[in-house]
Amino acid sequence: MRNINYTSGSLSFKLDVLSYSESVIFKCMYWYLDEFNVSITLENNCHLVSLSLKSKEEFDEEELIVRIKNDLIDFKLREIINTETSNLRELITAKAFANYDFDIFEKKEYSISDPVGFNPNEIKHD
Repeated sequence: MRNINYTSGSLSFKLDVLSYSESVIFKCMYWYLDEFNVSITLENNCHLVSLSLKSKEEFDEEELIVRIKNDLIDFKLREIINTETSNLRELITAKAFANYDFDIFEKKEYSISDPVGFNPNEIKHD
């Protein structure tokens, strides 16, 4: 996070393209849309992010900066985990459907059995 500028009711900063993907930035900034108008532009290999309050209230700039930094770390870590586990998720999905029985539409005879000796066919109806 570089070039942090704060003016009354707005905050802007730059994020290096190599440090944070566009996906991470958009996912992170999404959670600020309730309170802020968010603008994200690309200039000189940096994402310029601007937040301006929707209401007339003021905000604690230091607290907001700490929140944004923590959220950026959170979403960056999620992206790293997603990337590192994508092959594993694909293998699990492939394994889940590998033994799928495609004969589900064939009519088959099934017998009902019970290990304790209950036979539902012996139930008498009055």
